[in-house]
Amino acid sequence: MAETAKVAWLEGPRQLVWREEPLAPGASSHLCKTLVSAVSPGTELAAWTGAPPLRPGKVYPRLMGYCNVAQVLESGAGTTCAAPGDRVLSFASHRDRHMLADADVLAIIPPALDSATASIAYLLHLGYNAVLRSGVGPGSRVVVIGLGPLGLAATMMARLAGADVVGVSDQPALAAHARAAGAQWAGARGALADAPTWCKAGADTVIATTNAWDDWQLALETAGTMATIAVLGFPGRGQPAPAANPLDSRHFYTKQLRIEAVGMAPERRDARGFLRFAEPDNLAFILSLLADGRLNAAPYTAWQRPASELAATYAALETRAQGQLTSLLLW
Repeated sequence: MAETAKVAWLEGPRQLVWREEPLAPGASSHLCKTLVSAVSPGTELAAWTGAPPLRPGKVYPRLMGYCNVAQVLESGAGTTCAAPGDRVLSFASHRDRHMLADADVLAIIPPALDSATASIAYLLHLGYNAVLRSGVGPGSRVVVIGLGPLGLAATMMARLAGADVVGVSDQPALAAHARAAGAQWAGARGALADAPTWCKAGADTVIATTNAWDDWQLALETAGTMATIAVLGFPGRGQPAPAANPLDSRHFYTKQLRIEAVGMAPERRDARGFLRFAEPDNLAFILSLLADGRLNAAPYTAWQRPASELAATYAALETRAQGQLTSLLLW
């Protein structure tokens, strides 16, 4: 009997369907069974709600999800990087089975690490990449705006790098997660007067994870002279035109700010080793931190649901009623 996969597709805003699709096992690929996949709320809820696309082109139908942990069931004779029984991390979408080429295996999951925790590795990687790209190090002063999955990841990674961190979120539960992760102060936007005095003088790095223009203005205001604004969100997405100039010379020019998008890293290693912080190496490092207990995954893994409840999961995440960071889908 031919192998098939059950695959989640979004045909339009809030129109989730499951399709049965054929698989074609071959000598150059691995047949994998998904164990856990994590929802990436920023990307997936934007598609679910019909937010303006980031790039021109056809928006729907579209596959959903990209944080997949699966077990290898069979490996073709031409494969080398994984074997049957291995658990692998990949960008496969929400689906119960998939074919995976060697080049698309992001990492082999360490035996001591559970699959649920491993599934959040790429969400943590986005925060790690923001810290790497913006040059955060010991003694740096960092403000993180938005303490959802990426903001909390950036907080943890900045603390790991030796920085002092202030986190900004109007959701008390998220601010509490940031304080537990070592933030010197975390609280609501309206309470920043209570933040450490260095925050008033200006941060070395501001990591912006939200879309609102008001938060962009806050990033400009909290950045210090020669600071970097590391952008993990999409300022202005789904927003009306801003009331304030987003490149106001009082901030951008006078402080000589550097503004950089930090959501992408090199996808592959290069043969000569110049791409030291490519995704496979970064993810292997993050998985080792999780396996050693140096990163607290509990806020990310607290909410788990059967994969069949994906539509209900999106609806719940959209309201953020329970203050959850994400949801893990169990297959």
